[in-house]
Amino acid sequence: MLSRSFKGSSAVRRQVLASLGALLLVGCGPRSILGSEEPDAAVDSAMDTRDQTQSDASDITDVPDVTDVPDVMDVPDAMDASDAMDASDVTDVPDVMDVPDVMDVPDVMDVPDVMDVPDVRDVPDVMVVPDVMDVPDVRDVPDVIDVPDVMEAAMDTGPMRAGILGSAAQFTILGGATVSNTGLSTIVGRVGVSPGLALVGIPAGTVVHAGDGVAALAQADTTTAYNYLAGLPCGTVLTGLDLGGRTLAPGVYCFTSSAGLTGTLVLDGQGQPNPLFVFQVGSALVTANVARVTMINGARPCGVFWQVGSSATIGIASNFAGNIIALASVTLGTGVSLDGRALARTGAVTMDTNSVSNASCPDPPPPVP
Repeated sequence: MLSRSFKGSSAVRRQVLASLGALLLVGCGPRSILGSEEPDAAVDSAMDTRDQTQSDASDITDVPDVTDVPDVMDVPDAMDASDAMDASDVTDVPDVMDVPDVMDVPDVMDVPDVMDVPDVRDVPDVMVVPDVMDVPDVRDVPDVIDVPDVMEAAMDTGPMRAGILGSAAQFTILGGATVSNTGLSTIVGRVGVSPGLALVGIPAGTVVHAGDGVAALAQADTTTAYNYLAGLPCGTVLTGLDLGGRTLAPGVYCFTSSAGLTGTLVLDGQGQPNPLFVFQVGSALVTANVARVTMINGARPCGVFWQVGSSATIGIASNFAGNIIALASVTLGTGVSLDGRALARTGAVTMDTNSVSNASCPDPPPPVP
């Protein structure tokens, strides 16, 4: 029974046996259970053994001290999960990614306030085009140069008949008092004077008429043409304006006083068969030097008439075109080229190294009443 009880640890068995031996020794008195003659020594030895055994047993079996699991495995201290993994403190997601505060899209991209297009580009208020560029009011061309209404009678779409100049059309130069030339001028056509007789410096080979019936008849037809042109209804008033830099359609243009040309005047025939341009000048016609009259789209020098109330002066080195009919005199500056005629009713025609020709086209017909 005893051996079955102590089948545990060998150290425990030894401890128990030592304790029993000590008890037996104490209970037997001075006699040794082993038959020793020295009881005192045996007793002392037994006592020492008992003390040692007790000491050893207390040291060996002090299980709580050795296996104080709570001290070694104090899991709460080592793994204080609340301290180490305080998820709310470490990953406080709402505080870190407070999306509404960071990306408050309505406040950052308040598109209606930034791009309030209707307020910025209120086009109807800013660009009222009808009020700013009322083109019909500014450039009502039909009202200013209503050529079909004014000059419809002057347009002859059929064969050309007797022209506006009558017999004066055969003359390139015709003066009332004298005709004089300086330098080497070229004249294509006849030169005449009436009622005067003086012809000075006319190039050799030129056909001339001085005070004869041909010149007198031509002078009479010149007066008729002058009066006719002066009596045409005015289509466009250009008083006070320079002709330079303008492009004009067929029609009647009038100046109540003098007229000037600086630069280039373009006459646009607009494809009409016999385009007619009439310039009514109240007093003097004066062009700057190197002035120019250019023809386009069917316009011809023979269809251009300059009716001048006093004298006409064409500046040096100018290229002029048309029939000049002056009440007093006509002066062609040095180097002037004239594609047309120079006709003076009462005064002189003066030339200086010029080129004058009326060969470009015949005299246009007068307008039909």
